[in-house]
Amino acid sequence: MKNVLLSVLASIFIWTGCSSIESTSLIVDRTLIREPRPKEVVPYGHKLNEYIMQIGRYSLADLDDYYRNELSREKAEAYYNNARKMVISSMVQAYGLAEKGDDASIAFYLNEVQGLKLMQPDVTLKLLSRAEKSMDSEEVKTIAGKIYEFNQKAIAGIEDPKPYLARFGQVWEEIKLFSER
Repeated sequence: MKNVLLSVLASIFIWTGCSSIESTSLIVDRTLIREPRPKEVVPYGHKLNEYIMQIGRYSLADLDDYYRNELSREKAEAYYNNARKMVISSMVQAYGLAEKGDDASIAFYLNEVQGLKLMQPDVTLKLLSRAEKSMDSEEVKTIAGKIYEFNQKAIAGIEDPKPYLARFGQVWEEIKLFSER
């Protein structure tokens, strides 16, 4: 990869007649390497990235406050649902929501997950497992069923679901078991 990039830089350097490698880098930076990001991708400089990348600097309460009060102002943005997935995943995986969160927070985020397509199923499973300890079993069963069915439709819409199912299929089956208890 490094050799390919150097070849591209050298070609541009020769092709453009640039007098310095800095000028060439600028041209490459603006034209070849930086492709526009899809609108659904959270922008590079978004505040969310700071919360996710600097885990020790923030608390679970900080991220919860961010999700409920700040992120909710961005509903019109194309990346909004992906940002929601990122925050919830980070709260569960890195900040310990399933272990440290109160019952109301677990119920709130489990409710949020219901409307997110292809949320990381291991995150969903952790929330369901924790909810099972504090919520009515029929309610957990109903929520698990809704999440499972909603996502099975999303999986069916994937052009080639085999790689996705190879990675996450077993976890989705565990979520299905919650709906059948």
